[in-house]
Amino acid sequence: MDTPDKIYIESEEEDWDETKVAKKKVRLLVFMLGDETYCVDVRQAKEVMRMPGTTRVPNVPPFVVGVANLRGEIISILELHYFFGVEPKGKTRDARIIITDVSGENIGLMVDQVKDTLEIEEECIQEPLATLKGKLADCTQGQISLGNDILIFLDLERVLQNDEIRSLRKGRSV
Repeated sequence: MDTPDKIYIESEEEDWDETKVAKKKVRLLVFMLGDETYCVDVRQAKEVMRMPGTTRVPNVPPFVVGVANLRGEIISILELHYFFGVEPKGKTRDARIIITDVSGENIGLMVDQVKDTLEIEEECIQEPLATLKGKLADCTQGQISLGNDILIFLDLERVLQNDEIRSLRKGRSV
């Protein structure tokens, strides 16, 4: 049995088309805090719901809105505005709670409005602006230019690892 020294593979140039290569996509949940537009990977959001009735808890930091009963489970509701220096609009008709469990337990994050979900190509995510400072810079994965808007792409896991939230958890208040 003869085995050839070389194996030739024929390839047609026209078969290769870069537009046919599957590009990795990311699905985002887009929401508003004040007049600014933010987004998170939809996998970090367990559900979105209208603002439930909350019970204020005494002696908690200002970012804790209160607690709410979510189908028999008591969850903490935190105000994202506080961490990014955005003036809250309060409990308006458009206010929503994003329920997440990225920290290991269900927590509700209050936002002014949930706008949409959208799917973008991963390559559309740009590096965070160098001008971002403080808590926002620590929690930002990047930014996405969408028409005239710039979406700030947050990582909810990093948001919930904030020193203030961690110290509150040590006291088992959250």
